[in-house]
This record gives sequence, structure tokens and C-alpha cells, in this order.
Amino acid sequence: MKDDRNQKNDKNTPLLVLVFFLTLGIIAGGIYFVSELTGHLNEIQTVFLQETSDTEGVTDTAGAGENNADTDTDMESAGTGTDMTGMSADTDISADMDVSADTDTPSGTETTQGGSFGQDETLDIVGVVKKTMPSVVAITNLSVQEVSYMYRGTAEIESESSGTGIIIDKNDTELLIATNYHVVEGADTLTVCFWAESSDEEDLLAEASLKGISESADLAVIAVSLDEISDEVLEQVYAATLGSSAALTIGEPAIAIGNALGYGQSVTYGIISALNRSIEVDGVTGNYIQTDAAINAGNSGGALLNASGEVIGINSAKVAASGVEGMGYAIPIDDARPVLDELMDRETRKRADEEERGYLGIDTQDISAETRELYDIPNGVYVSRVESGSPAEDAGMKQGDIISALDGISVLTEDGFLNLLEYYSAGETVDIEIYRANKGSYTAMTLSATFSEQPEEESGSQRMTPPFGGMTPSW
Repeated sequence: MKDDRNQKNDKNTPLLVLVFFLTLGIIAGGIYFVSELTGHLNEIQTVFLQETSDTEGVTDTAGAGENNADTDTDMESAGTGTDMTGMSADTDISADMDVSADTDTPSGTETTQGGSFGQDETLDIVGVVKKTMPSVVAITNLSVQEVSYMYRGTAEIESESSGTGIIIDKNDTELLIATNYHVVEGADTLTVCFWAESSDEEDLLAEASLKGISESADLAVIAVSLDEISDEVLEQVYAATLGSSAALTIGEPAIAIGNALGYGQSVTYGIISALNRSIEVDGVTGNYIQTDAAINAGNSGGALLNASGEVIGINSAKVAASGVEGMGYAIPIDDARPVLDELMDRETRKRADEEERGYLGIDTQDISAETRELYDIPNGVYVSRVESGSPAEDAGMKQGDIISALDGISVLTEDGFLNLLEYYSAGETVDIEIYRANKGSYTAMTLSATFSEQPEEESGSQRMTPPFGGMTPSW
């Protein structure tokens, strides 16, 4: 007789096997369903992220276009200067030029234009300097000064000073260079050094002559004969582009190029710190551009540039005082331009040989600012003595007259007047503008005087260096 429990177990075995396989099937199906669902979700997420990226790319591109448009506008607004060069078109710097065109720029690197000194500011400066440097020259002033020694008489001492000049024009025979009056004052010899490449370094040097000076404006124009410049150098140098100082705004970039310390051209940059600063330099008060671009000894007469490479000022002075940094000054180009235009039209002169220099027969002296203000005396030098029978007396000059100009050149100090006389030879006739006291006021007059030869006992005049009152010319 069979066991009933064994029979029940035999009947339940197929059912258990079926349930087991059904369970496995359900589990496998669930795993497959979850896997497929995850794949679909990943595809949906990928498409969404791609669409979002494309949308942001379009937005960035549009924003870049707006930035570029702003840059172009800045470049055009900066181009307000007038080109005075009169030189060949292929060497002139135009206001709307791409200053980085000749600058080596790594592939994929963007440079900021229009004077925005940001992350790529060095590329902007390199471009401006590369275009402008050939227009800036170094100037060396060699002079002989007579110095008095107590109980030992006088002695002549050779003096050398350095400055800078800016090529502003060229005529049929000369290259014309603007600089400061105090750079060329008292020069026996003026030597110019050009920024160019030459197979012979001697070709970079040339002697310059005085074209015109304005002591009151602290400006001068000197000329270098084209015959003194080699063709190799002449092909590389050209006139600078003059901009407009009226268009300046405080905080915009400023670049200074000059013959700092007499070592040759160097570059500094900063910003426009202030406009229309009234300061006194060497007894003359004027309105200046203030900049924190470093202005050092030798920078006088050099170029202050805007971000487009245009000359906006002529560097002239710095504050030389303990605890003062970054206070340099430049003559605004809008103020300098009419003076330079007049000076360029004058006759080029060389200093006359000592034995050939003309003689007027007067003694002069400076008038202090306090005395001038107290008695309302015009600018000029005071005639303290007129020699009997001298050219000055023959012309009608009297003691007490104030000389304001000689041969159309303004006279401000005795030192400047004596320096000017050294460019005229015996036998030349010049107009001398004077003021003469007349019942409490001064009447303007013009006298015509002919220089005579120097008397044998005439030993020349001693030169004195006036104080600068805290403001020193930067040479």
C-alpha cells in the first residue's frame, strides 16, 4: 500500500516547477523593461542638453557682435585729428587704422581695439608704438656756458643735455621736428638720432638747425636737411599724426614716448589724469594735460599719444618733489598746433660764429613776476642801459623800454633774449617790438635796428639758470 503523502508530493512537483519558471520570467521581463526605460530617458536628456547648448551659442555670438560694434564706434570717434604731415600716403598713420595689423598675434587670440586696455592691452600698445616710434627722435643739446668763479674770473664749460622731438612735416629740403624750447635753449650744436634700422649707425645721426622758437609757449621747431639723411633712413621715418586734445576724456589711455635719461626712445603708459591743469613752468603759466604715464628727464618734447597712435600732447614737465609720483604734464596739441604752424614758416637759422655775431649795445634784465603784477608791466625784458652811438640808440631805443619781440619772435626772459641774439650776424636788420611807458601806461612800438660788429672789448654775457619753483622741465 502506497504512502498518500508521497503521492501528493508527486502531484505538486510540476506545479512548483511552473511557478518557479513564471517567477523567473517576470523578473527577467522587469529587468528588460527598466533597462529600456533608462535608455529612452538618456536619449531625451541628451537632446535637451544639445538644444540648450545651441541656444546659448547663438546668444554669445550675438553679444560678441554687439561688442565688436561698440569697438568700431570707439575707433571712429577717436579719429578726430587733422593730419599735418604732408608726406607720402603709404607712411602716414590714419586715425581709423588697425593698429595691430603689423603685430604678430597668436592664432585664435582676439585683440581689443579702440583704446580698450583690457586683458590683451600689451598687443594694443605694441601696435601703437610700432606705428609711432619712427616719428619720434632723440635730441642732444651741446652748449658752452660761461661760469663765473669768485676771485678767479670766468671759465667756459661744455654742457650736454637730452630731449626728444616729434617729426611733424617735411618740405622740399628739410624734415621738420617739433620739441620744447627748453630742449634747444642755448644750444651750440643740436644732434638728432632717428629711430630706424641702418647698415651704418652713423647714418642715424644728423645735425639740426633752429627753425623757430617760442619761449612763452615753450615750443620750438628744428630742421634737418634732407641731404644730411641717408635714403635708407629717410624711407623709414615719417611725420606723426596729430590728434585733438579737445576730444580727450579723463581716464582714457595715454602712451608716452621719449628719450628718457638720454638712453634713447622708451615707452611708458597710463591714463589721462586731468585736463586744463594750470601750472607754472620756468616762470610761464599755461594749461596742461596731466598724466600718470611716467615722464622722466629727457622726455621733454616727446609724444603723448592716445590709443589710436595720434599725438595729443607734447610732454614738457613733471613734478619733482619728495613724495610725488605719477604727475607728468604735456602741452595740449590743440594749443601747440597754431604755434608750430607759425614756427615752421620761419627762416631756418644757424648760430652765428662768435666773431660774426651782431651787436645792439644795450644792457637788459628780467622783471620779477611780483614787479610786473604790481606795476602792470607787459611781458618782456627791461632795457636798463642804452649805449651812446649804438645800433639800439640809432633805432630810437631808450632806457626803460620793455623788449617783447625780436624779429617776430617773442621775448620773455633775458636769458632767452641773449640766446636769440646769437643767431644774428653784423649787418642784419631786424624789427624790435617794444613797450614804452607813457603817463602810467605802456605804448606798443616797433623799431628797426641794424646790428653792428662786436666791439673788441665785448666779452659776451654771462648766462644764469633761473629757478623753476618746484616745476622742472623734464630734460
